[in-house]
Amino acid sequence: MRKSFLMIFLCFCGLFYSAKVVCQQNFKGKRTFYIVRHAEKDTGNNPVISAIGKERAGDLYRVLKNKKIGLVMVTQYRRTGMTADSLRIYNNIDSIQYAADATGDKLLEAVQQRTGNANNILIVGHSNTLPAIIRKLGVASYTIKELPETAFDNLFIVTIKKGKAKLKQLKYGKPAS
Repeated sequence: MRKSFLMIFLCFCGLFYSAKVVCQQNFKGKRTFYIVRHAEKDTGNNPVISAIGKERAGDLYRVLKNKKIGLVMVTQYRRTGMTADSLRIYNNIDSIQYAADATGDKLLEAVQQRTGNANNILIVGHSNTLPAIIRKLGVASYTIKELPETAFDNLFIVTIKKGKAKLKQLKYGKPAS
């Protein structure tokens, strides 16, 4: 029993440490992550965003265009890149690709290795990846496991300052149906 408790405790500490690494990773000052799910998509394998999704992508651009986004992070799927395209193109922002995974580990690796001095970062993910990403960025109190399949209008803002992460959740664009 004691060994089981110790193993669970050590695993928890390891998860807590990995979240803290993102918060502290030799970055001085404040860092803000704007996190959204890709816009509405068409059907098929690796679909593009739909006409409604294109409207939502435009809404995202209008919400974030003056936020001084320094980097866009998208997954390997076309719908995430297309969701961020307006912002990336009009504001001439670099983008990097990370592998989508439900644990958030791949995003965490990309953040640690590739974000440089970007203070404000847009992350576009998926309904089953965003909750883990929010937790990996240091918001351990976010307990939702997966977003509803119809939820496209959430804008999560994780601000990390002095090693502490704070979450703010907003809506953008037309309400998702």
